[in-house]
Parts: sequence; structure tokens; C-alpha cells
Amino acid sequence: MFPIKYIDNNLVWNKDNEVFAYYELIPYNYSFLSPEQKYLVHDSFRQLIAQSREGKIHALQIATESSIRSIQEQSKKLVTGKLREVAIQKIDDQTEALVSMIGDNQVDYRFFLGFKLMVTEDEVNLKNIKKSVFLTFREFLNEVRHTLMNDFVSMSNDEINRYAKMEKLLENKISRRFKIRRLEAKDFAYLMEHLYGRDGIAYEDYVYPLPKRKLKRETLIKYYDLIRPTRCVVEESQRYLRLEHEDSESYVSYFTVNAIVGELDFPSSEIFYFQQQQFTFPVDTSMNVEIVGNKKALTTVRNKKKELKDLDNHAYQAGNETSSNVVEALDSVDELETDLDQSKESMYKLSYVIRVSAPDLDELKRRCDEVKDFYDDLNVKLVRPAGDMMGLHGEFLPASKRYINDYIQYVKSDFLAGLGFGATQMLGENTGIYIGYSVDTGRNVYLQPSLASQGVKGTVTNALASAFVGSLGGGKSFCNNLLVYYSVLFGGQAVILDPKSERGNWKETLPEIAEEINIVNLTSDKENAGLLDPFVIMKDKEDGATLAKEILTFLTGISTRDGDKFPVLISAISKVSESEQRGLLNVITELRKENTPIANHIANHIDSFTNYDFAHLLFSDGTVKNTISLDNQLNIIQVADLVLPDKDTTFDEYTTIELLSVAMLIVISTFALDFIHSDRSIFKIVDLDEAWAFLNVAQGETLSNKLVRAGRAMNAGVYFVTQSSGDVSKESLKNNIGLKFAFRSTDTNEIKLVLCQEKVQVKHEL
Repeated sequence: MFPIKYIDNNLVWNKDNEVFAYYELIPYNYSFLSPEQKYLVHDSFRQLIAQSREGKIHALQIATESSIRSIQEQSKKLVTGKLREVAIQKIDDQTEALVSMIGDNQVDYRFFLGFKLMVTEDEVNLKNIKKSVFLTFREFLNEVRHTLMNDFVSMSNDEINRYAKMEKLLENKISRRFKIRRLEAKDFAYLMEHLYGRDGIAYEDYVYPLPKRKLKRETLIKYYDLIRPTRCVVEESQRYLRLEHEDSESYVSYFTVNAIVGELDFPSSEIFYFQQQQFTFPVDTSMNVEIVGNKKALTTVRNKKKELKDLDNHAYQAGNETSSNVVEALDSVDELETDLDQSKESMYKLSYVIRVSAPDLDELKRRCDEVKDFYDDLNVKLVRPAGDMMGLHGEFLPASKRYINDYIQYVKSDFLAGLGFGATQMLGENTGIYIGYSVDTGRNVYLQPSLASQGVKGTVTNALASAFVGSLGGGKSFCNNLLVYYSVLFGGQAVILDPKSERGNWKETLPEIAEEINIVNLTSDKENAGLLDPFVIMKDKEDGATLAKEILTFLTGISTRDGDKFPVLISAISKVSESEQRGLLNVITELRKENTPIANHIANHIDSFTNYDFAHLLFSDGTVKNTISLDNQLNIIQVADLVLPDKDTTFDEYTTIELLSVAMLIVISTFALDFIHSDRSIFKIVDLDEAWAFLNVAQGETLSNKLVRAGRAMNAGVYFVTQSSGDVSKESLKNNIGLKFAFRSTDTNEIKLVLCQEKVQVKHEL
């Protein structure tokens, strides 16, 4: 029997005149939470359930479908900039590839919660009695008209308004703990069409008009419009239903919980969460919960206790031993009675039903066996009652009653909260750059790298910087390149520091964006001399002087604590900064002008670096006219002949070439600060390949923090590509990294470090 009598927004009236308010619970990310965080979620859900002292709760986990084409079309709206046409074509090609591999739609689990609204007792007076009699009489007339004509249903406007006010109070209570959305008529219709076998329609593309005729005292709805989503030929067999449409047919079977053997320990009892990852096919679940008040629950428990004691006494009088089942039941009842008496908590009568569908009977049998095995592993025994398929089917419909009482489970709020309702694995955003799919859930993963800086509520990332860690050949560079490439296509700008010159052929391999690729290849040729001189590369002379101080103190090892050498060096740099021609070679000249032993010593030390051809990039006399431009969408800076120290080499062991190489990385990275401070409306990326080389020195670490903080303020992401998560493990940097991509590693300690940084509990030896 179809239970729904009337729908108004998220309110549903059933044939017994019960009113339910339905909400969609926005799934919350449950992956990699620590036990403490899981308990916080558990407590929030337990409090949500426990706040209802009476009434009913209807919880649904439904495997709906979302359109891949629709998501890709929404992603197109995010594209801006010069490469928009190229990006649109890439997204279209991507769409066709995805559809050919996985079909037009992908399965998404959605969670619905329905609460029965309980009317408070009105004050008994003549006015209320008259109003009640009038409403009852009008309801009778409406029922007569509906029964005779069967063309429309009506609902009193006063009744609608009364329950709408109650619903607002309920919504306010729930929204304090969880993100929810009020359902609409479209949601109910889509849900019913899904239950009656009409699949293949994406929710975004679904349309359900529900016209209403609003009169002075009542609102009318055509009854046909209410039942239209259930149009289907249904054939009931003992163990399954056959649902036939004009163009398709499907088979559906229903399980219910027969017994729960032992305790479901939390955490690890989150059935709703685990079954999303376990099954490669859609599985729907319904929980019909009737709340039993504390007093009534205590009475029921005490009556049961008397029955068990009678059995115990009967066995004693007959000279037999009491069966172990009775003894265990007595212990459980005693414990439950004490718990209920002390906590004053309600009990809950739970009807737990699982829906499995398939295109044919053989596949249905296979899926049913898989579902049963999954629940068996959790010590939950399922049964498929013969001849009750249609009744269990009805339990999934909004505002429906519990169909069968033979399989009721009496549980507490702790049990319901521990099932993980609403928990899911959430990776990335709903739209944006497609970067792959989740192996656990099969859902596509999209990313919008710029969202964190936009103040958008509900975004997953909380900082713009990203880290790509993993051993050689693990895939970190490919992932990094892919993300940078698509970010540029979507309208961003990027500068890549490429110390190993691996991206020199991008103009040939990426012809579609070749005109926007700027490859700056810094060789030791004479025409490049001085291009990395701090005074030349920085537009502001104060910034140039600051960078010159950092580079020269880094190369010479002069510390700020050195009261003899440091002031002399700083004085010379300041004089050059104020002169017309600014360059590091002029610092040597200024030091020689002083003609003191200390100044000459420092000048000779700095001059010794200029003997290397490779060092000519750093030193100039201030007459250099060429500069590095980063005006293109994608800029790649390559420095030939860089010799980076091994990762395990300490700073004291650096060779002269290694010192110069790291110094150049620091110069280029500082130059990137100017790039970051350009137009804030454009998302920018500073990509630091082999980042460990300068993260391991104090100047590089300080610079990294500057880049990250400036990036967050100026809509720019700093990407660190390195081999070890330890390189980005310091608190000052780690707390500002919003995304971390961890790739293959054979080092057990490294794997543990990655997991610990992400607060994932390491349970077993790896």
C-alpha cells in the first residue's frame, strides 16, 4: 500500500496522518580520522538521536546516480583565461573517455533522515475543541471526495503551517551538529523512482513537477502526481521482486537483520561506511526506528526479566540446569535494566532492511551472497523472509510504517550512532580538475586548487600549499606536472623551478599551449651573466639588497653573530644598493675600497666564487640589460649544470659547486615572491621541484615559509616536490600545507612518517 498522502516541501503526511520532516544529511569525511575524532562524530550522532524522546526516525542510505557529463559541464564554467578554448576541448575529450570507461553516470551514496513531528498537547478550551471538530469534519469530507473521485488530495493550510513551524525548530536543532539540506518534492520523486527500478537518470537531470492549487483554507494536489514516480509493473516472488518498465527490467531482493551475535565494537562497527567501499554494486539501506521512552523501556525489560526468572525457577524445580542461553540473557537484562535506570535513556526498536538490485536473477543471487557474507563477517545475521518482499519494499518509502515485527532489534542510541550513518570517503571537490578516481569507492576525484583562498564555505582544502612526496619513479612528478598543466588550462599562471631540466621539451610535447610556455634556460653563456644577481632579478632595490645579504652570508658562512665580519659585509651591500649600478661584483669593489684586513678577507672570499664559469649567473657589475620575464601562463626556469647535494649531505659537507647551486635556487625562489604578488584575481602556482635541496638549509626553510604565507594571501599555491615527507614535517611549514600527495615508498620509516603526519593510526607493523 502506498503510504504517502501529501507532500509539502520536506514534509510528508502518511495515511495515518503522521507527519515526517525529511532532510538530506550532507556526507562527512570519515577517512583517516583518529579514534578521538571518530568518537566526537559518534557522540554528535548519538546526541542527535537521543534528543528525540518519542516518535519515529527513518534513515535511508540510497545509491543514487550523478551524471558525469553534468559534472564535466559544471567544471567548464570554472575555466577562464587565454587557454579557455583548449581547456574546453580537453574537458570534452576527457568526458568521452570517462563515459566510454564507466558509463554516463557514477554511483553516489546519499543519506536521508526523516523525523516524525510530535504535536504538543494544546490547551483544552472551547475554541480549540471547536477547531478540532471542524478540522475533523473537513478531513472526513476530503476523504469521502478522495475515495469517490480519487482525483486529488487536500490538506488544510492551517495544518501545513502548524507543522512547518515545528519543522523549523527541528531543523535548527539538527543543523547545530550536522550539515543538512531540506528535501524537496523532486527528491522524494527521485527516491521513489529509484526504488521502483527506474535507474540511469542522474539527479541533476531529473525533473518532477508537482503542481498545487492553493485555496483559501486548503491546498490541493492531484493524487496521480503523487503516485506517478511509482509507475511500474511489479511481480512478487517468494524471495525477490521483478520490476518492469517499458524499456528495462530489474530484480530486487530485501534482507532484514535476524540477529546480532555479540557486540559491534566502535570504532570498526561503521557498517554504512564500510559497505560503500566493499561493494562494486549499489546497495540501499533503510533503518526504521521507533523510539521507546525510558519508562516504557524499563517496564518492557523488567517484564522480560520476570519471564527469564520464571524459566530459571521452572528448571530449578524440575531438577534441571538452567540453559546457558537463559543465564546469559538474565545477565544482559540485569545490565540493561541498570543502564536504563541510571541513564534515563530511551530504547529504540530498529527495523534494518537492505535492498539489493540487479539486472538479472543470476547477478542478483551473486550480489545477495556477497552482501550476506559481508554482514556475516560483522557477526550480523541476515535473513530474506519468504513472501515478505513487497512489505519490506514499502519500508523504504518516505513516512512508511514498519512492516514486520518478527525481526525487530532493541538497541540503544550508542548502537545507532556507531553504524557510521553519513560517513563517507571524500576526496577533492565536486567539480574542477579531474585527477583520477578513488580505488575504495570508485568515485571520480576533482580538485580546485584555488578554493582555499576564496573563503568558500565547505571546501575540503584549508591551505593552498601542496606537497608531493615519494621515492624515485613513484609518480610524484607526473602528478605534479598534471596538476600544474590543468591549473594553467583553467586560467592559472605557473612558474616551475626545474633544476634537473626535465621539462625542456614541453613546447614540442604540448603544442596546444606552446605559445603560452616560456622556457628560461639559464646556462653559463656570457649573454646570461648576472641574470640571477639579486640586484638584477629583483625589481625593488630594497628587496635586491635583502636577497644579496642572504646569498652572500650563505656563501661565505658569515653569521649575524659575527661582530667583526657581518657589519663590514652589510655596509658594503648597503653602499652598492644606493649606487646607480648595482651588482654583486660591486660589493667586492666596495669591500676592497675599505682596504682593511677584514674587508679584504671577505672580498677575497666572495671573489673566489667568481672563478667558476657556473657562478657568472650570480655575479654582475650592474650593467646587465636582460631580465627574466614571467608574463606567460606557464613559465619554466631551468639552470644548466646545477649540482645539487645528496639528500643526506650535511650543510658543512657542501662543495663549492653545491653551495652555488643551492644559492641559485634560493634566488629563483625569492624571485617567485614577486610573481606571487602579482594580480590576486589569477590563481598562481610556484612549483619547486627537488625542494629538499633548499628546505635542508636555514635560508631555504625561511624562504619556503615566506612563499607559503604570501601565497595564501595572494591566491597562489606553492608546490613542494620532494622525496621525503620529513622535508616538510616542521610545524611552521606542515600546518600550512593543505594537500599532500603521497606516492610509493619502500622505506618503512618513511611510510610511518607520512601516516603519522596525516594523523592516521598505524595499527600494524609495516
